[in-house]
Amino acid sequence: MACGVTKQLGVKTWQTIRMTERDPHQNPFLALNFFEFAAISVLVLTFFPVSLVVCWVAFGTKTTRYLIEAMIKDWVQTMLILAGLAVLLFGGLVWGLIEWIA
Repeated sequence: MACGVTKQLGVKTWQTIRMTERDPHQNPFLALNFFEFAAISVLVLTFFPVSLVVCWVAFGTKTTRYLIEAMIKDWVQTMLILAGLAVLLFGGLVWGLIEWIA
């Protein structure tokens, strides 16, 4: 019995020590679904300077940094999607114009 307990304890201890030493912190805002993050983004952008100060005072520097990183990542993704849609729309208009003229 002691051998089985030691074996399990060794595996659990090894896994948890490895995971806690090397596991980087994950941004909790990136794990939110679309509507949850949209609600937070709307609130932060509506009360922009005050909301970041309140977040910094209430939740600390790390959470505020995570929020800003998530909002910047969301903004970059939105701009890339809009740029892709603009390229597709422009390409379709050019193709349609060429087909209409020819």
